[in-house]
Amino acid sequence: MASTVFDSDALYRLLVTQVEDYAIFALDTEGHVRTWNPGAERLKGYSAQEIIGESFTRFYPPEAQAAGRPQMLLAEAARTGHASDEGWRVRKDGSRFWASVLITALHDDEGKHVGFAKITRDLTARRESEDRARQLAAEESAHAASRMLTVELEQANEQLQETLADAEEARDALAAAERFARGILESIADPFVVLGPDWTYRFVNPPAARMIAQSPGQNADGIVGRSVWDAYPDILGTDFERQMRRAASDRVAVTFEAKSPRRMLWSLLHCYPLPDGGLAMQWRDITKQKRAEEAARFLAQASDVFNQSLDYETTIDQVARLVVPTLADWCSVQIADENGTLRQVVVAHLDPSKADLARRLDADYPADGNASFGAYNVLRTGKPELYTEIPDELLVAAAHDAEHLRISRELGLNSAMIVPLSVEGGTRGVMTLVAAESGRRYDDQDLELAIGLAHRVATAVQNAELHRAAREAQRMAEDANRAKSEFLATMSHELRTPLNAIAGYVDLLRLGIRGPINAEQSAYLDRIERSEKYLLSLIHDVLSFAKMEAGRIALTPQVVHAGAVLDDVASLMRPQFADARVHFDVEECPPSLTAFADPERLRQILLNLLTNAVKFTPAGGRVRMSCREEDDSVCFSVEDSGSGIPPDKQESIFQPFVQLGRYDSSGKAGSGLGLAISRDLARAMEGDVSVESEVGRGSTFTLTLPRQAVRSIEEEALQP
Repeated sequence: MASTVFDSDALYRLLVTQVEDYAIFALDTEGHVRTWNPGAERLKGYSAQEIIGESFTRFYPPEAQAAGRPQMLLAEAARTGHASDEGWRVRKDGSRFWASVLITALHDDEGKHVGFAKITRDLTARRESEDRARQLAAEESAHAASRMLTVELEQANEQLQETLADAEEARDALAAAERFARGILESIADPFVVLGPDWTYRFVNPPAARMIAQSPGQNADGIVGRSVWDAYPDILGTDFERQMRRAASDRVAVTFEAKSPRRMLWSLLHCYPLPDGGLAMQWRDITKQKRAEEAARFLAQASDVFNQSLDYETTIDQVARLVVPTLADWCSVQIADENGTLRQVVVAHLDPSKADLARRLDADYPADGNASFGAYNVLRTGKPELYTEIPDELLVAAAHDAEHLRISRELGLNSAMIVPLSVEGGTRGVMTLVAAESGRRYDDQDLELAIGLAHRVATAVQNAELHRAAREAQRMAEDANRAKSEFLATMSHELRTPLNAIAGYVDLLRLGIRGPINAEQSAYLDRIERSEKYLLSLIHDVLSFAKMEAGRIALTPQVVHAGAVLDDVASLMRPQFADARVHFDVEECPPSLTAFADPERLRQILLNLLTNAVKFTPAGGRVRMSCREEDDSVCFSVEDSGSGIPPDKQESIFQPFVQLGRYDSSGKAGSGLGLAISRDLARAMEGDVSVESEVGRGSTFTLTLPRQAVRSIEEEALQP
């Protein structure tokens, strides 16, 4: 449970409210009443509301006032520390009473005179006793009267001594309470102040005094008695003011976060209402935490900007506009060219006219490339520069002439950071952040944020340049690939013409048009015919590959019965397997199993896979073709018992013109395009071709196709 905080006046009232036999009250140095206890109200008839702030001289009869008796008593107490008096006093109703008075001077811890404590006791009864004694003296003997008077005086003296002892004890208790309360308040580690009902400072503990001393134009020694609104006018109209006034008016404890408008400091404040209408305020500096949170949010926003465009000049312009005014009043980004000359890419300010002025200044007064400070120095060294304050001497050192200096002074530059745009390859430029109108002063935490932002800017510049280079390389590669495809297509067409002629002449010779041919000549013609067909197959592969690369293969996907396709392909390939003396098995497919594919391209892929299988399976080996359903796909498999493929080569065989050693050792060379074409065709139909193989145990090639349409496949006219 939080303890209640009382100021010294409150503690004083708690001590004296229980004393009703004495009028105990405090006076300021001028004799005006500052406190009023119930005993004073009973004795003198005035309520606290009526008398506080009034002069204590009204308690004296006119003759005492005329003689200046009240002022003399205060002067004596101020001089000696104490003053006592006995005489007539006047109540509110005008009646008089005889009283004894003790006045004690009060001093603060530093010995400064701050007022008086006044204790008054009603001795009217004693006065009446004395009057009676005098009356008896007239009637009785002087001796008896004198003895009686002596006894009464002794009793009165004892009572007076008791009164003085009580007053001294009360004063000591009050002083002890004040020391105790002050000790508690000054032991609080966080800044703590007490404000009076009039919003003036009444108490400031050492941590609060240190913070106040750090504020521009503030003096902690002179803050007590000064209005908080006069000391800190910047908080007027802010949430800071609203929360403080709410705590005072609603008499509720309030906790809130507040930001200093000019110093960029954050505090967590607790405001507690006091019994006299004032406030006790305690706060904790949370600037590092809040600025870290703001920095994280800012860098996240900047990262979003970097992801929106690969044009670094556009990105930098957006980042500069994000920086202003969140982090700076001015933001300038300069990129170095090949010669190391800084080129201003962007300059941002909330006022476009000022941004134009900065551009003109950069053009008319370029920075000195050899200067020992500033943008070029940061570019050379890669080290940031922080100017918490921008002295006039710095403006003078950077100015080219009097006009340049005049303009620089009019800009009102207060603080600045110049940070390098650095990546692993070096420093690409600099970013300059300047505080002016906001009055902000940068520190090391701001510099750390600026360095992080600059690194992201530099990375964006590097990525943009790499992307530009990659696009150029890609364009050149596409041009080269297009030229290659066109060459292959042209070459293939040109080669088919003479090969067709060769086939025609072979047919004419077999018909005996040029005379009969013998067995040896027939054998030669068989060799010519086999070579012609082999060359045609190679040309067909090259032409298909060229068309695939050029995107000129026409696809007509439709629902195809898997079993029917396998039967068609098997009937075409059985003679080749028989000639190679390789066992060929085809597993029966489920009658309802269908695939969504171009039927001709499906047959072409399966023929390529089977041709490879028969070509690279030794005599006596086995090849098996099958199909199965797998989720939403159909899988066609061709399994052989050949030599297998090493794991590190299983992906490269799908690259164009790649032939592995196992192929060469068989003596059955090919174009190296069959598998590349097969995979490209499969992927064009939303499928794929994959391989599983183990050296010495054979290979399994699997064609996977969708069971139904996945997406719309455009049909293009087949280009000749």
